[in-house]
Amino acid sequence: MEESSFTTNFNMTLIKNKFILAPFLAFILAFILDKVLLSENIQTYFSKTMSEINYSQKEELYDELKAYLKQENHRKVLVYFGTSRALLFENNYIESEFKDWTLFNFSVPGGTPDYTLYWLERFQEDKVKPNFVLLDQSVEAYNSAAVISLDDVLTNGLSVSFVLRHSKNYSSSEISTLLAKRMFKTYHYRPKMATVLARVKDDFAILKSYRELRAGLKKSLKDGKGSAMTPGTSSGIMPDEMLKKSSWGDFHSYMVPYHFKDQPMYFLGLSYQILDEMNIPHAAIWVRLSRPYYTLIQNELVTTKSKEKSTVYNLWFPEISKFQKEHKVDLWNMNDDPNYNCDLFLDSGHMSPACYKDYTNYIFNQLKKSGN
Repeated sequence: MEESSFTTNFNMTLIKNKFILAPFLAFILAFILDKVLLSENIQTYFSKTMSEINYSQKEELYDELKAYLKQENHRKVLVYFGTSRALLFENNYIESEFKDWTLFNFSVPGGTPDYTLYWLERFQEDKVKPNFVLLDQSVEAYNSAAVISLDDVLTNGLSVSFVLRHSKNYSSSEISTLLAKRMFKTYHYRPKMATVLARVKDDFAILKSYRELRAGLKKSLKDGKGSAMTPGTSSGIMPDEMLKKSSWGDFHSYMVPYHFKDQPMYFLGLSYQILDEMNIPHAAIWVRLSRPYYTLIQNELVTTKSKEKSTVYNLWFPEISKFQKEHKVDLWNMNDDPNYNCDLFLDSGHMSPACYKDYTNYIFNQLKKSGN
């Protein structure tokens, strides 16, 4: 009787445990399926972006940088941590005009100061010491209330351990974004059957083209040491009226309302500290914006965190200027520099390739002025 009772209880426990284990098994299966779907051959059936390639390529670029710095008689190395506003440089031009220098470009779409710190922590650990580091200062990164959030770095660029180590400086929603979109990439890409069906039509014509574009971008990033134009990006110049409309739209997407947050200064401050400890010369740069966009930043009133009205410029620039002075780091302000005047743009915030020689000249002339 006792044996029968024990068997019955044991069987009941197993049944209960099956129900307890079911959610964990479902999670594990979903996780495995997600990784299968995100393999390159399957992902290309539904992915609509190539920005993650810029991030994944940086690991290869880092290995190349370490090997390059070990070479005898190598050129001086500028490392640039920027955004999509710094992707189109040409090392052939740099190395012909500024013969002592080459550029390793760690800029990525949606780049933010935490991404810079993530890499500089690794530079310090591995004793990687370029000759100069240039860090981006973007006004958009300081708004906690933007309609369009900048989460590319969280989803593609940072390790989970880095975010947990600096968790006090991330909001709960940012950590949730990291966990959801990093652990389950299909949540980030949201595969749609219509996209899959379109790519298998006509003997997979669109799929083949898309894969060729991705392969081309990877090669261009490798050849350009991190610089390359994403395939499909216009290389033209936006007409003035369209530029005004683009500026108005982007301003309301990224600046309205404008709730200044100091989180980026935490990450930049630690980055400056590492660079000081490693004795690496450095500066920050506010990259040129189109004049209509910049005019809105200077003059258009927005709602602040305290429900008052002010301009984005008055909310942001005095704080950043003070921060840079406190850390004794120069800010190369392309927007207010009378010596820079190439104003050909792809859209409100991205210079046309036609301006990149002027952009390059500006950076290396600033380097020269700083004594490097």
